[in-house]
Amino acid sequence: MTPAEAWDEKNLIYSPDRSFVERIEEGIQRYRARRRLDAVRNQVFTQYLILGGVDATARQFQGADKLPDDLIRESTKGELRDMVSDDVIHRGGKGGGRFYHPASSEHWDVDFTGVVAGFMSHKVLDMSGGEMEMIWIASNTIQNFLKYLILHDVCPEHADDINRAIKLCDQAFEEIGLVSNALELVPGAFNRSVAALHCEEEDGDAISLLVDNKDLDRNHALHTVALIVTLVLPTLGGSSTPNVNAMEVTNPIERTFEITSITPPTKEMRQRVAVVSEHLRKSNPSAPPIQACGTMQGHPVIVLDGWDVTDKLTDEEANEESPFILEELILEQLRVGMKLTIGVSTCTVPGGGTFKVIRYVKGIKPSFYTFLPQDLMRYWKEPVPNERPGPSIHDRHDLLELAEGEDEADD
Repeated sequence: MTPAEAWDEKNLIYSPDRSFVERIEEGIQRYRARRRLDAVRNQVFTQYLILGGVDATARQFQGADKLPDDLIRESTKGELRDMVSDDVIHRGGKGGGRFYHPASSEHWDVDFTGVVAGFMSHKVLDMSGGEMEMIWIASNTIQNFLKYLILHDVCPEHADDINRAIKLCDQAFEEIGLVSNALELVPGAFNRSVAALHCEEEDGDAISLLVDNKDLDRNHALHTVALIVTLVLPTLGGSSTPNVNAMEVTNPIERTFEITSITPPTKEMRQRVAVVSEHLRKSNPSAPPIQACGTMQGHPVIVLDGWDVTDKLTDEEANEESPFILEELILEQLRVGMKLTIGVSTCTVPGGGTFKVIRYVKGIKPSFYTFLPQDLMRYWKEPVPNERPGPSIHDRHDLLELAEGEDEADD
């Protein structure tokens, strides 16, 4: 960039005298023109803009090769970019459609962080199929665009929000990987053992998702449950000598819990588990080692995802904190704010208190999960007048003739 171009950007193109809509539109167009994105990044950037309310849909017959030569010679770079760009913010008409419009600005908020959260929560996962390389490309592309806005001082009034969105891109890539790892590990050996040993027979469908009974070492499962419950329940306020033999598992339900706190096992707990596990493996070398467990606290939430949600939570249910016991390796993959849709039961231990048993997991959403209402408008099209008359009883004769003609042609 030349000194003259830098002066133009500061004093003309991104001047504070211009409205935010004009500046951000100019920034988007100049970014795409200068970066020359490849096909994959171009598609990612286009979908990001569309979710953010910018019309970035492709328009036919609008390339530079369609313009007259004399018009190209007489136009400046900026004018040519305006004529051929696909990225526009509508200003004409009455608004209220699929994209942002100043006439309906009360329905929209300028929220760079929110758009990144919504984009990484839904669209990126659809586009990537869970492939981490594609997810990194998406987060890196959006992050690069946001840094461009900061570098060129496009909208300084939103600098704090943009910086938060830049950090969220890194967080999103990290957490999506953690979610993938957690889905492979949850519910863990401890919860599988409790479910297999204590869940009622009518809950066999859920248990069959977790444990193949013929491969279950019942004796090893009993030792695992007894050891972990004895070590962990005192940290939840229970007795140091709970009656493990009288455990009861009841009330199977499916619900979404948001993590509010995570407590890993202490050094002493790891050492005791290691000693007992090693002793048990001497008598049963094929048994897997018992892993030290910590705790996780969570409360029920209703997750909005665009589908009709009929579930309701009372204030008491929404504020009720429930403890979970999970292996340390699983806790390392979780973060406060993540939302787990799981099948749970309540385990009551006389003298030790209660905790939730995870029977199966249906899904895990990252802590930044956000559903944006405009995502429902992704494939919406403006209605157009249809001059063709509606169906009528007078059309029956024509339809019969057409059907008879088709029968004769078949003969």
